[in-house]
Amino acid sequence: MRLDELTTPQEWASVYRSLFGLPHVHVTTPGFVVLPLVDAIAALNTPEPLGALILGELTVRGVPGPVLVRDRPPRRTFLAVFDGYPTDECLERLERNSVDIGPHRSNVILPTGFGRHTQEGRWWARAPHRDESLPLLSEVLDATLAVL
Repeated sequence: MRLDELTTPQEWASVYRSLFGLPHVHVTTPGFVVLPLVDAIAALNTPEPLGALILGELTVRGVPGPVLVRDRPPRRTFLAVFDGYPTDECLERLERNSVDIGPHRSNVILPTGFGRHTQEGRWWARAPHRDESLPLLSEVLDATLAVL
């Protein structure tokens, strides 16, 4: 099935799992496609325009990974592989800049479209790519600290 033919949340969930390799993606009862933050999946949430700077830094480093944008409130979510928690000092610095690591067992709502206007109010600043692994959380954190 071509991406422009996807119409149901179930089809989108299947594509996120099979084509993009995002594990455990499923559809909730209200019909949202979600990625649970379980096992080794993590999410780093940042305000704009800091998120754009971080994506630029990750791109320069060659490890951009998928990044979601939410307009209200304006934030970006970087998907990553969890490889350990940062130090307390790092967490404090992140917190001072309104950056947080999504809580384990929470969900990230994924868009059911690749355009900027989706019913979920989220869009991909950088969509997942086939055969591309997620960056490590530590790589995303290093890039974040570099631009703070």
